[in-house]
Amino acid sequence: MWTSLTSAALRLRPWHRVGQPSVIRQITFSCRGASIPEERLFEYTNGHYLVNDEQQRRKRYVKFDVHELCNAVSSVTKDGSAVCEIDKMEGGFSKALLMTTATGHQVVAKLPNSTAGRARYSTASEAAVLQYVRDHTTVPVPRVLAWNDDPSNPVGAEYILMEKAPGVQLHTVFDELQEYQRLQLIESLTKLEHELASVPFPAYGSLYLRHSVSDISESVALDSQADPTAEYCIGPQCGPRWTNGSSHQDLEADLNAGPWSDLSLFALALAQRSLARTRLPFPENVIPSIHGTRQEHEAVLSSAVKVLPTIATHPLLQQRCKASLWHHDLHLGNIFVSEQNHAEIACIIDWQSASVSPLFCQPRWPVFLTPPEGYQEGLSVIPALPEDFEDLDKDDKWLAQFNRDEAISAKAYEATTHMHNREAYNARFRLDDSLRGLFADIGDTWEDGIAPLQVRLVKVFNSWTKMGFTQPCPIQFTPADIESISHRNDQYILFQEVQAMARKYLGTDADGWLGSSQEFAVKYKRNPELLNLAIGYFEKRFKATV
Repeated sequence: MWTSLTSAALRLRPWHRVGQPSVIRQITFSCRGASIPEERLFEYTNGHYLVNDEQQRRKRYVKFDVHELCNAVSSVTKDGSAVCEIDKMEGGFSKALLMTTATGHQVVAKLPNSTAGRARYSTASEAAVLQYVRDHTTVPVPRVLAWNDDPSNPVGAEYILMEKAPGVQLHTVFDELQEYQRLQLIESLTKLEHELASVPFPAYGSLYLRHSVSDISESVALDSQADPTAEYCIGPQCGPRWTNGSSHQDLEADLNAGPWSDLSLFALALAQRSLARTRLPFPENVIPSIHGTRQEHEAVLSSAVKVLPTIATHPLLQQRCKASLWHHDLHLGNIFVSEQNHAEIACIIDWQSASVSPLFCQPRWPVFLTPPEGYQEGLSVIPALPEDFEDLDKDDKWLAQFNRDEAISAKAYEATTHMHNREAYNARFRLDDSLRGLFADIGDTWEDGIAPLQVRLVKVFNSWTKMGFTQPCPIQFTPADIESISHRNDQYILFQEVQAMARKYLGTDADGWLGSSQEFAVKYKRNPELLNLAIGYFEKRFKATV
């Protein structure tokens, strides 16, 4: 499938001399301000996991030849000077190394780990997305200096070399921003999202440089309007959900990862993905009676497959399904702002697995603008303090003001999206959830459980004629079926509450990640206590629903 990656890198940046030696000085290694030995570059040191910590850290171990990586960095700097400092940064899917040369040039080397997505595809696609966005839009992204997605290269791992992002990370200054500055920044962000969503892509999938994909049957070329130089194409999806892990790569052959030029084909591929993943081991930390057996998953997905081709023809979906590019992880660490004007976006990083998907699947709240609990969508709704605010104690007043301020930021994003990105606004806020939600729930049932998809299908069944379809609904539910699904969904919601309670109590995320060793040691000991608490909570709430 792939061309020679040496020639691909040469075509990208002609001065990238892969594997040529340079003068290597003594290199210092650091991470978060502390000196580390070279071996720690390869290990995952950004935190611990409360569940399967050793396995999770092993997945994120990346071995590579440090000196060959330094050679590659030296070859893309103008003076070819040697690397003398390497500062390790790290996320859940990749290592990012800030590499400084003896003459002060700084280059970021990004090396994906095994959780990043489809091997080779994710690196090739991220490099293409960065280059395309930089060359064809005004969205500020790092300049790619060189990349190589063949792990047999001299470095011994896939990598992308890029310029260091200008400015400062938003998380370092966000709390200092005045309200008007936050509004300016939010408005700028929605304008950039509109610019991305306006690019006319020909199919759903992931973006690649044409020369990196040799099998023409797996790609759809961009037209001359979007790609005047005929360099790019849409190829297979490369995100983590489109791989089954290193121990189950045989299942990847059963996944139709695209590209897809038709909405119904895209939807059926999502169902096929869930069906293929039922062959994986049963997920941990789930209750089988709520999660569903393999046979139940297969039955529910088979029902979804029966309705998807018709649902995909609905006029409202067809109006909002254009192939669109979107950044899926806009948190404060991925946005850099100008040092002189903190309301001005200077760079957006981490485009790994950015996909080209139907527009109605794309819009989502930026992480730092996620609305507080109880947030009411709609432009006519103005966030306000509760009516009994004056009667609250000091702590509750602070919390009420905090939630009101969070709601104002979310409302600003909603309003400026309506103003500057109307198509995305209509796809996100004006589309019947029975239509859009089916696509959201069908692709990940093995991880998320079948209850959400079952509820969606019941809604489709109940509103079939209201949605304008004249032919009989291809799926049927009896009153007993609906009651059983409703009961399971009640249990599912309770279980989600328990998990949310656990995450809040432990200060972790859905993967059980914690940021420091000291924090991990303390909270790991809390797990048995939390388990008993969670079981008691669940049993009490469950009995109340019976």
